[in-house]
Amino acid sequence: MKKRIAVSLMISAALFTSSTSAIADAQSDYQLAIQQYKVAVENWNAKNMSDRDAFRVSIRAWEDAKISADRARKEIADKFKNEAEAIKARTSIARLSAANAKEKKAIDVASKIEMQNAIASRNAALAAVVVAGPKPTKPVPAPSPTPPVKPVKAPKNPPKQKLPKA
Repeated sequence: MKKRIAVSLMISAALFTSSTSAIADAQSDYQLAIQQYKVAVENWNAKNMSDRDAFRVSIRAWEDAKISADRARKEIADKFKNEAEAIKARTSIARLSAANAKEKKAIDVASKIEMQNAIASRNAALAAVVVAGPKPTKPVPAPSPTPPVKPVKAPKNPPKQKLPKA
């Protein structure tokens, strides 16, 4: 009888100590995993923030380039419009002062050549305007780190084991 009690005490002590140390190991592993997870989340947040900030900077640069290109095009268009109106005004004044049809025809030809030169200079100026390029795309955040799995807690009262009868 004493042997049975001693054996049962030894078995329960062995079970209790091994499960306790296993629980402690699992708990410390979990705490380590939690620390690693927190660091991974901080790194993930920092990377996403830097990507977002870089995107904002690139959007601002793109918008500035687009605005400056639009202003340059508008200035070129306004200059061409003024030049075309001046050509038309000079042509109409010259036509009024022309004495015959040959002079009027020569004035018209000169006016067309002058207008073609103005158009060519406008087209060259428009071609020289720097294009803003495609709009930057919004960065896609990386998938967030997965949290560690919490270890299963052992029951406080270990199940009673039946001892074989000897």
